[in-house]
Amino acid sequence: MNTPNDRFPQRPLSHADRQRLDAEWLAQERAIEQERRGLPLDPEDARLAEYRLIARALRTPAMEPPPFDLTAQIVAHVERAQQFGERVEFWLLRGLGLLLAAVAAVAVGVYGADWVPAFAELWPSMSAQSSGWGGLLVACLVVSALWQGMGRLMRASGPLHMA
Repeated sequence: MNTPNDRFPQRPLSHADRQRLDAEWLAQERAIEQERRGLPLDPEDARLAEYRLIARALRTPAMEPPPFDLTAQIVAHVERAQQFGERVEFWLLRGLGLLLAAVAAVAVGVYGADWVPAFAELWPSMSAQSSGWGGLLVACLVVSALWQGMGRLMRASGPLHMA
């Protein structure tokens, strides 16, 4: 609630503003006193009733104190919600993947006979020289993949100890 000195603007107050602020402060003080003494509300003075309601609200605690393990409860709740969301996402992705596979299987079953000749026409005829270079490319890719796999395996198992 206001005290006489906490709402003054930077500029000097006029006499009317000063009287209005003093009247508000006195009404607040009167409401606090009436609330303290437990006097009945005056139905004629709505402003005083509002100040009494504010005084009553400020005097009574709003709620009980938070539980001791509130942060642990919040963390557990967030983790459960996150795990639930991850499970739902996992099953939705699995279901959508199965649906896509089923639609693809139906499409191949219905239209597959027409696709085989079209893909056969797209396949280039390879000469002996190009097949040699293609084989070399495939061999390089296989060696590179094996090398990377061995590196990952060695990093995962930890450093090697030589005796």
